[in-house]
Amino acid sequence: MSALSDESGITKFVYWDNLTYSPPGSYDPEEWDAGLGARIYENYLDHCVEAEHLGYAGVSMPEHFGPSSPCPHPNIMMAALAARTTTARIISGANLPLLHHPLQLAEQLAMIDVLSGGRLEVGLGRHGDRAAQEHAIDLVDGGLNRFDLPVPKDDLTPMSAAFLADAETAEVTVWPRPVQQRVPLWVAAGSDESLATAARRGLGVFTGLNITPSAGGMAPLRVDEMAARLRRYVEIGQEHGQALSMAHVMASCFTVVAETDREAAEIVRDGFIRHVESAAVYLARMAGSGRLDSPLESLAEQEETGIRAVLETPADSYLRNPFALVGSVETVKEKLAALRAAGLTRFMLLCGGVGTEQAIGWQTAKAMAEDVAPELFLAARNGPVRMAAA
Repeated sequence: MSALSDESGITKFVYWDNLTYSPPGSYDPEEWDAGLGARIYENYLDHCVEAEHLGYAGVSMPEHFGPSSPCPHPNIMMAALAARTTTARIISGANLPLLHHPLQLAEQLAMIDVLSGGRLEVGLGRHGDRAAQEHAIDLVDGGLNRFDLPVPKDDLTPMSAAFLADAETAEVTVWPRPVQQRVPLWVAAGSDESLATAARRGLGVFTGLNITPSAGGMAPLRVDEMAARLRRYVEIGQEHGQALSMAHVMASCFTVVAETDREAAEIVRDGFIRHVESAAVYLARMAGSGRLDSPLESLAEQEETGIRAVLETPADSYLRNPFALVGSVETVKEKLAALRAAGLTRFMLLCGGVGTEQAIGWQTAKAMAEDVAPELFLAARNGPVRMAAA
């Protein structure tokens, strides 16, 4: 039950599922299949229980909207996981704090930590203005991990603010209090600026996943370049009094294990395109369009959307991306070994990656534990070796 960043000498894996409804579901909300939706949720919970037995140190899911991934409120799923699992860490991968009242989000997360017996780890993703995002993260962090957090009047409800009279801040304590003395927080970070900001705050980082395609394929990202930037993240944290190490870096990896490299790459590419397509349909309807066909082609004509690059990205680019654990068993073994040689020890495996059917994703999750790295999963199950007392 130790935190993901504890036991730095052990490699730890997190099972992540996109909860993909479409395909095989429909993009049309009038055709929503409640039975299929319920099975997707139930399958995910069952898979997380089995993942715990396989040696996954944590389980996670996104905050996604629309038909491709009907998980707009992951805290509900995390509460269910708190009741169904016993040892795995429960990680939001990730909450978007600017879409919620940060203090209410902190209250919900505190409840999950209590329900799980202190197994919560909070992932926070960026959405919108950077300054507002950092403020929201500080409110969530403070609400969970501090008593009597100083909160500006504008961040309180009108009823609470009425008690402040002319004061500008209030001392707010969020209830219930978490089980953990400090609930670990992780943030999505890729740029040097965002890595440095996380380091100064002592936050772990999700990084490495590159889903920004170009016409020639996924934009290149070398392991040695990324490793140097991550080591600098650790140094900045230590310079600011934070006890950071590479165990606070979670490599987020598209993960598909198949019979051949080509098969695995095509699974990722096809699933990614279906995910983008379903999201485009959803956004078109939200914008008031009555069209039920895919708006991808019209979006692809607008260069700034990047949709054309998504459609033209060759499957091989997912094989070339060192942070995508995509390929045959032997290929994925080699990629994982290269990442570990660079100092990475924490991996969020997007087994049910965006758009990938749930059954295929679960096959990959089992293949990682049983075929690709069984010795690492065994070590994670057994925990660190402890010396007998004299």
